[in-house]
Amino acid sequence: MDLESLKQFATERQGQIIDAVIKHGSQAKAATALGINHRGLERTLKRAKEQASRRGWSPSNDMTKSVPSTHVAKGISTYYDLQTGEPLRQWVKSSLRTESLVADLQGVADGLSQELKKYKPLSLKPDKGVKERLATVIIGDAHIGMLVKRNYGGGDWDLSIAEKVTLQAIKQLITNCGKGTEFLLLNVGDFLHCNTPNITAAGTSLDSSGHWIDSVESAVRIYRQAVDWALELNQTVTLLNTRGNHDEDLSMVVNSMLSVFYEDQPRVCVLNNTSKFMHYQYHRVLLTSHHGDKGIKHQRIYEYFTRNFPKLWGDTTQRYCHLGHIHHKQMLETGGAMTFESWNTLAAVDEYHHQAGYGSGRSMSAVIYDPVWGEIQRFRVGITQLYDEAA
Repeated sequence: MDLESLKQFATERQGQIIDAVIKHGSQAKAATALGINHRGLERTLKRAKEQASRRGWSPSNDMTKSVPSTHVAKGISTYYDLQTGEPLRQWVKSSLRTESLVADLQGVADGLSQELKKYKPLSLKPDKGVKERLATVIIGDAHIGMLVKRNYGGGDWDLSIAEKVTLQAIKQLITNCGKGTEFLLLNVGDFLHCNTPNITAAGTSLDSSGHWIDSVESAVRIYRQAVDWALELNQTVTLLNTRGNHDEDLSMVVNSMLSVFYEDQPRVCVLNNTSKFMHYQYHRVLLTSHHGDKGIKHQRIYEYFTRNFPKLWGDTTQRYCHLGHIHHKQMLETGGAMTFESWNTLAAVDEYHHQAGYGSGRSMSAVIYDPVWGEIQRFRVGITQLYDEAA
């Protein structure tokens, strides 16, 4: 493949890696020279090639007519000479590139991932006195990157405040849970306020604090710090990052970065979040999550898991579904089969939600699950408590 030509379709970071491969003559040598993981470099090059092919450029497949950067190639028809097999004419069908958004964001994630220092695994200190249990910190809609332009009594909110307050709450809840065997950090969606610059996945305009890349980097910092705290008290840590309606695509970017960062750490598991329906099994306990957007009903979620995961359903007796989106507390039990619970947010109310009359309590909670009995204990920390303790 002509790497020099590939650069016209690449992100800035992808272009730097392509230049290094050209200069050093091989991917392995380029990775060494750049001080990055060879597998990460391969992923970055693969992503660049995929981006180019979506624009209609893939010489190895006789695709040499690219479409503008505002479009994505929908289909390519090539007319070949029957005797020589050489391509004679080519027609390229294109459309606006909205469907390539995730891939482009992933290209940015590849670049940001390369900037992350390699994770140094924390050593496990066995403690035979620790009782088997799962501690779960549940993060309601965090809205990292939201900007409150006008304070209606709920306090200010911007990128730096969101990161600081979210970490305060997580640290206190991890401490309250104490030592245990397994730990789950469960985000119910809308961890990030925007999907791309100042808009949700549906295109709704938003008030944002900083560039969306700043929000991604803040989210990764929060997760990394939380994982370190959790690993000091637990044998394993699992990250469940549910996709919301504000960050439907960008949440997958954060997840991808975390997967790369922890790929060599056996004590940390980052669950795949390509589906908006998430789940985690802990012995006889089933924890599920959906953001709760798109007008989905509890019954539909119940039907989804019984239909698609019959064995998982049959192997468990205590089943819970954790939801976000509405920002206020709500609990419903469906005939003893599954308990649905929506969780508070710590974020202040922005202009849009204030004018619409929305409001809720502001808190974060942790729940401890026994492997057989299910929930046995919970902790809660409120925004006023966090502000008072920080003063």
